Amino acid sequence: MSDGPGVGARLEGLRADRFRRRLATAGAVVVGLATVWLHWAGLVVGGALVAFVQPTVRRGLVAGVGFGVLAWLAFAGWLASAGSLDLYLGMGQVFAVSTAITLAGSLLGALARGVR
Repeated sequence: MSDGPGVGARLEGLRADRFRRRLATAGAVVVGLATVWLHWAGLVVGGALVAFVQPTVRRGLVAGVGFGVLAWLAFAGWLASAGSLDLYLGMGQVFAVSTAITLAGSLLGALARGVR
């Protein structure tokens, strides 16, 4: 009843093609950042999306953490444009917890790459 290769085969083909993988990663970053803008759970979604297209679990985890760093930098850039970055950086625990949540959320999403 199937008309072609399954999702797993298509995903493996994407992972094997360097250009398509990079394009898919860029698209996953855009979708992930748009989702983060709406809700913090977008960190998990973005981490999972960038990890799924990576060829190995290890590279998926690194990509997930990289997404978290990028999301945090985008947030810091937004605060800087509003003139509030210095205040945020001086908030101690708020700064530490928000940074940890950003990295942990994206790493949690990236762990989905290891599920079979």
